[in-house]
Amino acid sequence: MPICKLCQEREANKKNTHYLTDAIIRTCLNLGGVNDREKGLYFALDNSNPFIDFNFQRLDELTLESTIGRKPTEDEIENAKSIPFSVDYVFCSQCEKLFTDIENPFTNNILPHFRKNDLTGHDILKEADLITIRNFFYIQIYRSAVCENILDFPEEFVEKLRTIILAKNGDTSIPLSITYLQTLGGDANYTQNYIGFTSDKNPYIIFMNDFVIQVYENTDSIKFLPFYGLNEEESFQSYINYKEEHFMFYIFDDAKRKAFLNNVIVHEKVRKTIHQYRDMFDMFWRKLFGVDAPVQQKDRYIQSLINGDENNLIKYSKDQVFNFTVKYMAVLFNVKE
Repeated sequence: MPICKLCQEREANKKNTHYLTDAIIRTCLNLGGVNDREKGLYFALDNSNPFIDFNFQRLDELTLESTIGRKPTEDEIENAKSIPFSVDYVFCSQCEKLFTDIENPFTNNILPHFRKNDLTGHDILKEADLITIRNFFYIQIYRSAVCENILDFPEEFVEKLRTIILAKNGDTSIPLSITYLQTLGGDANYTQNYIGFTSDKNPYIIFMNDFVIQVYENTDSIKFLPFYGLNEEESFQSYINYKEEHFMFYIFDDAKRKAFLNNVIVHEKVRKTIHQYRDMFDMFWRKLFGVDAPVQQKDRYIQSLINGDENNLIKYSKDQVFNFTVKYMAVLFNVKE
């Protein structure tokens, strides 16, 4: 049995460790926002991958197809058997208890300040309990870094997180920005939020239902990343917590939350998807003619793929895009399949 990643002493004997706290993400994953687990839909935004990797839990086929715009693939059906954001045999039982001891004060004492309060009209919420807040978000970042390849932190940064978590001292030397997405209209609306990670660096970004975590390796790594409305150049540094006396949360009201999430999935993903599909078309063209495709031909291909709605690009599976491209080329050059 492997050794626990956190303590690096005991056997990693714990199964079903949630590396994003279940009490936070549950309502986002679950159909209708209910507290039962394994009924939701989520995906990853990997900037190196033009396809959104969907996973789902016990959704009926019609609901799933209407949500992602296509039938699930066999791989997605297989992935659905796993428990989301959970790992086996990475941590030990004793370190799992440490995680629980860190999570409970946050979910019991801090989380109600957000979910049970009306934050309309507030841009900032300050909290005094630095140790509870820092430790809570550190375990989200650390566990995700250990369990998710998309978060490519330097080894020395992960080691720093590990030692801070073991000390439980709420160290304030890591620049950290947390945006809270106010979610109104009942529990079902939490399913509009996202859970997952981007491959951006400094800030590294973790979507955690109604919390968006941005973390920098150090102060020298701080730079402006607009990320479609998450940050504004003139103010983003004022929301970064570093050696703070009170922890500052940046608040998005419900309307701003919806606009931001729409920008993320439509503009950010579609823009990168278009770029990578153009590269793929060039690859096909080079195999035929030995040179890149003319710009006009690439534009026509993308417009055919979009078919009047850019959202189509984020609904295609890999097989669908490949088959479309083969057929497109066959029609373009009058070749019989």
